Amino acid sequence: MSVVPRVIVCGAGLTGLTTAWQLQRQGIDVTVLDAADDVGGVVQSVERDGYLVERGPNSCTLTPDLASLIESLALTASLRPAAPHAQRRYIVRDGVPVAVPSSPGAMLTSPLFGFAGKLRMLREPWIARRSADGDESVADFIRRRLGTDPLHYAVDPFVSGVYAGDPEQLSVGHAFPRLAAMEREHGSLVRAMMAAGRKARVARNAGDAASGGHTMVSFTGGMHTLPAALADRIGHDRIRLGTRVIAIEPHDVGANVLVEQNGERRRLEADLVISTLPLHALSSIALPSDADAALDQLRTVAYPAVASLALGFRRADVAHALDGFGCLVPSRERRKTLGMLFTSTLFEGRAPTGHVLLTCFIGGTRHPGLGTASTAALLDVVLPELAALLGITSGPTFVEHTSWPRAIPQYNVGHDANIRAAEALEVVVPGLLVDGQFRRGVSVGDCVASGAMIAARALPVATATALRRPSCPPRVVSAEHEAIGAA
Repeated sequence: MSVVPRVIVCGAGLTGLTTAWQLQRQGIDVTVLDAADDVGGVVQSVERDGYLVERGPNSCTLTPDLASLIESLALTASLRPAAPHAQRRYIVRDGVPVAVPSSPGAMLTSPLFGFAGKLRMLREPWIARRSADGDESVADFIRRRLGTDPLHYAVDPFVSGVYAGDPEQLSVGHAFPRLAAMEREHGSLVRAMMAAGRKARVARNAGDAASGGHTMVSFTGGMHTLPAALADRIGHDRIRLGTRVIAIEPHDVGANVLVEQNGERRRLEADLVISTLPLHALSSIALPSDADAALDQLRTVAYPAVASLALGFRRADVAHALDGFGCLVPSRERRKTLGMLFTSTLFEGRAPTGHVLLTCFIGGTRHPGLGTASTAALLDVVLPELAALLGITSGPTFVEHTSWPRAIPQYNVGHDANIRAAEALEVVVPGLLVDGQFRRGVSVGDCVASGAMIAARALPVATATALRRPSCPPRVVSAEHEAIGAA
């Protein structure tokens, strides 16, 4: 009889579920553990009073990896492309939402950038590549290549929209690797964009839609459709929710995982344990003392608090056309709201007839205290800013507040040390793989791609370990109190 490898995945977010699904499809015995009461991590959808609200990501880009996963889960019919208006984005300048230019030529006439800033951007193709070694912040990269105007009124708000972070702190190589690659491969951002445009035109002329660009999508029932479908395919009997991981204990063959569920503690045996948990959750798990140095380094990764405030308004009470994806607010505008999505513009069925839904984001590295503020306190901050920016003349008819006290990992300058710490942790804790959002990207597409990559590197390790274990059936043994205390 062949030996079936047993893998425990800690974390039922999108990365963990994708990892488990990819492993299970290859015949691995997978168990998923999560302390939450539902799967999906931050990917959560709520339907109430005729509104469909996303507590986390409101959409995703249909990358090849994501498209393949959706097809394997038979979800293609549930896909909903974003409205054509989604291509338009707004950024606030001098208190007014300004449409983001859609081409290099349009940048030269856009009021988003000043005359001096436009002249500086024209020099970009002749700016030499960076010759210095080492990490570079997003802000330093943009200042060096494009100047300060694009940093303040394009990149700064974009960074807030993606990471709720600070471009002065984020590493360009880790947070925006494609941007760094554009300079490395083409010597210029403008030349790289021109090359990408030529490639897209060739792909379109050849009828290759998949190579010609990516589509922004969601699902009829919201983004939680994706993790819910993964859980269904994995099997709910293989997913243990409300289960907290207490300790991971390596042994000669594989590892034990000490868990607590409904007040009861147990040890689960595995050939391999994979952690896709946020680093603050991983660092709360008891590990061998040899792991202390690596854990101390991983604890330095910041996860700033972010609040999401979904607000419904009567359409007649909103002056702005809401003809776009949304509006981002640069830090130089000195406002508390990081940005707002025009949610009901993006996808049908997000608001009742005659109403609109806006999703506002507050907190992040700019105002971390607001990320955990009360609903009333946030409304006091957000409503006057919405009135000024979008011409809203009446209060909301619907409010849904979500707070993520630790939201998005920050890939700050020096992030290489965190990657090395994760690798060191895997060495000192045999039988454990440490991966996830902090390592491979924060978008929905990144999480799906990460799950496939984690599964690919886990498969040979789990298989080799399973072949070394004594021939006996899998066991779940209750942990004695003394053993728990020692762990």
